[in-house]
Amino acid sequence: MGDKIPFQLGITGGIGSGKSVFARIFSVMGVPVYESDQETKKLYLRTDIRKQVISLLGEGSYRPDGFPDTGFIADKIYREPGLRNALNAILHPAVALQYRQWLEEQNHPFVLKVAALLFEADIARQLDFTALVISPASLRKERLAVRDPQRSSSQVEAIMASQLSDEEKLKRADFIVYNDEKNSLIAQANTLLEQISKKQRNEA
Repeated sequence: MGDKIPFQLGITGGIGSGKSVFARIFSVMGVPVYESDQETKKLYLRTDIRKQVISLLGEGSYRPDGFPDTGFIADKIYREPGLRNALNAILHPAVALQYRQWLEEQNHPFVLKVAALLFEADIARQLDFTALVISPASLRKERLAVRDPQRSSSQVEAIMASQLSDEEKLKRADFIVYNDEKNSLIAQANTLLEQISKKQRNEA
């Protein structure tokens, strides 16, 4: 990539809202997409991160096959907010550094960064534009039951409670996406592209 940093669009939404599905539309269009949650899962496998996580949460944080035990970790951090903050202090700087390195490798005029905690972790201020994907709680829970059957309902409720409400995120987002099985995600993606193009023209 040259000296010019790509226009950065942040996509966020509560657990089960469908933010990754929406981002996939842009990926099909050829837009580079950075999935923060997926990249974070990979970081758990790094030796230095693994040592810090075990030191914080215990040996049960990892399964015998070497992969993180997400159920164990979730139980720990959502029962004790202090542990969640400490784990984020381990992971977030590593993800931020990795994202900067990834960004420097991109040649597209704009990129997407998908992050569940876009506002909570103060990531949004580093980006040019934000889009919030919202979905009824009942639909979100249905999707999670299919996608993550190992998660208990109490874990899902705890995760939802740990994230900002949609009402609060609505005050901060530049664009709203309705993933309610009534509105077309593709049509909304095209509208968002138009808004980004307009913003880029205004800033040129």
